[in-house]
Amino acid sequence: MPEFQTFFTPARLDEFWYYVKWLLFYVAPAIMIVAAAGALSMFIEMMKKSFANTKKIDESDQNNEEYEIRRY
Repeated sequence: MPEFQTFFTPARLDEFWYYVKWLLFYVAPAIMIVAAAGALSMFIEMMKKSFANTKKIDESDQNNEEYEIRRY
């Protein structure tokens, strides 16, 4: 029977954390920039649609005379 060996030796853990640190410092910022650009584009499209809907509502209010507006 082979001798028991631990997988998580100090050298392997050091190598693992080295790669995790490399991933966090170099890859994660690029992923966050891509995610922020996507969120910004979605926000801009949402604002465009909200202003377009406001214009449509204003035009339909002028053409629709089913109710009376009273200002006091």
